[in-house]
Amino acid sequence: MHEYSIACEIFEQVIATAKAHRASEVKSLTLVMGRLTHTNPEQLKFCFEVLAEGSIAEGAEFIVEMLSPSVECECGYQGRAEPPGHPTDQSGEDIGEDRSENGNESGARNRNESGAEAELHQSELLEYVAALNCPTCGKAARITGGQELIIKTIDIETEDES
Repeated sequence: MHEYSIACEIFEQVIATAKAHRASEVKSLTLVMGRLTHTNPEQLKFCFEVLAEGSIAEGAEFIVEMLSPSVECECGYQGRAEPPGHPTDQSGEDIGEDRSENGNESGARNRNESGAEAELHQSELLEYVAALNCPTCGKAARITGGQELIIKTIDIETEDES
């Protein structure tokens, strides 16, 4: 499970950042995770929570914002690639924010993922791979994004705020 090693890196960065700002508590952290990272957000959340036990990050809200793959084509198209039936606006950007926040919103789909749910997650990835043709001309497009895993925000409370 590579989620554990990723969670270790995230935890270390969160703690280092919090200490650098003299935090007394980490209230939440938000990650931006590309759909092509092959990382399960709920497993990542679980690993982070285990690592955070007994630290200033214990009980922190763990938020994951999913990012669809982006592509570019020789015809000039640059934008998001979505599987058939996914709602997008005309610019190709996600309309709804796909968040996994303590198992709520669309992240509930990933909660306790195993067996059939894991197969669904894999088939979802396959849908994205299949959708990586240019929506304008239909030719194969080059992947330019969707593999990111970025700490977007760390919400802390400092000793002065207590």
